[in-house]
Amino acid sequence: MNTKMVFAMVLISGVFVIGCSTREKREAMKTTPSHSARQVAAAEEAPYVTEFSFAKGSSELSETAKQDLRRLITDAKRNSNIKELKVISWADKEYPSKSTKKLSSAERDLVKKRNDAIRDYVKDYSTGIDVDTYSMAERPGAIKEMLNTSDARVKKSLETAGIPTTESTVKSPSKASKSIVMVITE
Repeated sequence: MNTKMVFAMVLISGVFVIGCSTREKREAMKTTPSHSARQVAAAEEAPYVTEFSFAKGSSELSETAKQDLRRLITDAKRNSNIKELKVISWADKEYPSKSTKKLSSAERDLVKKRNDAIRDYVKDYSTGIDVDTYSMAERPGAIKEMLNTSDARVKKSLETAGIPTTESTVKSPSKASKSIVMVITE
């Protein structure tokens, strides 16, 4: 082989390696849960967590969201028994402030549809998994807070993590149109 051919082969190999590592980094960035998602997962003792977005006004799961859910369930099953999934979904607006208490009925319905879409997909993909859902379109009532229900605990963990509310002046990182899915294992 001449020097030019060896140089060309080394160059092509280098481009291939760099291209693969860049693609892997992009894929990891797409599926890496936010700080608040990791924080609530830690508080709920959930070793597996993912976070994804919905298109505005939509409750349809994207192909990326479906892939994330399949990967999450497969990884969890490979390493332990799944006790339940916790699904936390937002409307197209942030979590309501203390003074707002809840979003419009249309926003609450959108969250319900998003939670149902995730629940249905999980049940179709893997039967026998209990799925608990949480709506970030309304705050827990005084009784739920007093009894420290799972709903109140999850929402308090997210507030402590710094999620924005409808009165927040800083909307970054926004949670509007997102869902967090956590796997609780036995």
